[in-house]
Amino acid sequence: MTTRRTFLAQASAIGLTCAMGRVHAQPAGYPDKPVRIVLGLAPGASTDTGTRMLAQALSEISPQNFIVENRAGAGITIAAAAVAQAAPDGYTLFMGTGSYATSAVLYKSLSFDPVKAFTPITQVNRFPQAIGVKADSDIRSLADLIAKAKADPGSIMYGSTGHGGQTHLTGELFKMLAGVDMTHVPYRGAGPAILELISGRIPVAFVDLFSMLPHVKKGDVRILAVTSQQRAALAPDAPTAKEQGIDLDVTAWLGLFAPAGTPQDVVDYLQQQVAKVSRQPAFIDKMTQSGAELVASTPADFNAFFQREIKLYGDVAARAKISME
Repeated sequence: MTTRRTFLAQASAIGLTCAMGRVHAQPAGYPDKPVRIVLGLAPGASTDTGTRMLAQALSEISPQNFIVENRAGAGITIAAAAVAQAAPDGYTLFMGTGSYATSAVLYKSLSFDPVKAFTPITQVNRFPQAIGVKADSDIRSLADLIAKAKADPGSIMYGSTGHGGQTHLTGELFKMLAGVDMTHVPYRGAGPAILELISGRIPVAFVDLFSMLPHVKKGDVRILAVTSQQRAALAPDAPTAKEQGIDLDVTAWLGLFAPAGTPQDVVDYLQQQVAKVSRQPAFIDKMTQSGAELVASTPADFNAFFQREIKLYGDVAARAKISME
């Protein structure tokens, strides 16, 4: 009988978009010192956990250690700016997230071009967001939420993990697809948003699934929908938005970038290293248990994905008239 863990590992392995393909040789002399992965979020966040898992796995198969450096602030653009200005030698990398794609379209006065300043290496993983309500809420489905929002436009407040972040724009996209008006309430991360949800101060919250699950297990929160096209392995009973008539296809993600001008052989080597650890059962299991599906895409595929994210959130931000200073 297939165990749950085996099933999850198989599902993640199948989800890898990197073919075994051509293996690139290690560039001469690289790496001969530790490699920094700069992340624009504080320690303890789910994205920080995923980044540290990757750094540890890469350190175990590489000649040098991969070290995570946290530089939080300004929609993770502080971290991005630091890497954009770094030498393009493969020793300073940027771990982008879904919220970096939103920052790239919302911040109008950056000191660097958020797209041209980087060379995409690989999308590491993806994981669903979740739309949640308090466990005893009379909102039992997206249809209930939509009906309430239409009955009294603007009265329903929804929480997100911050103004201009990915969950904020997911909420705005949901409003557009459902044809409703709801009022956005930003919080400093998933934790505060969920606590406000449980307290009853807001009726609905958009946060990442992994952050919401512990509160679901305690019986404090109920998931109305996940935002991915398929149900999540960690929450198989939670329906997708698409199943309920809202064609929402948004996932949070981690993706590795290098400064523009980084030699292609270094970029290819780094992608191959990520692909290698992404085939390791222990790493698959760790990532899957954190709610993520591994991707390990090629640089070209990751670039195409990132361009689509920029287009999506640019359109949403323009229609919703959202901007950042």
